[in-house]
Amino acid sequence: MTRTEQLMQERDDLKAKIASANASSGMSEREASDLKMMEQELLALEQRIGREESSPSGKSKARSSSDKDSKLDAALEDSFPGSDPVSSIEPAPRKP
Repeated sequence: MTRTEQLMQERDDLKAKIASANASSGMSEREASDLKMMEQELLALEQRIGREESSPSGKSKARSSSDKDSKLDAALEDSFPGSDPVSSIEPAPRKP
């Protein structure tokens, strides 16, 4: 089961809980508050599903991580020996 399918299953379960809570009568304040929290969680799940579906696989995250690692390695080699630690932030270009 893919991550998106797991999120969709979780969303469907949450929708069923919300429908069941809405069907019950005479909710207490706490039950109404719990229902509101479940509705908010449903909205968050739908956003996560949208992000999972729109993003390509996790390869881009791995690629950006390896790019960052290679840049840090190169900066470390260029600055060795030195007393200043390597920074992951590139300096802003200087204006002439």
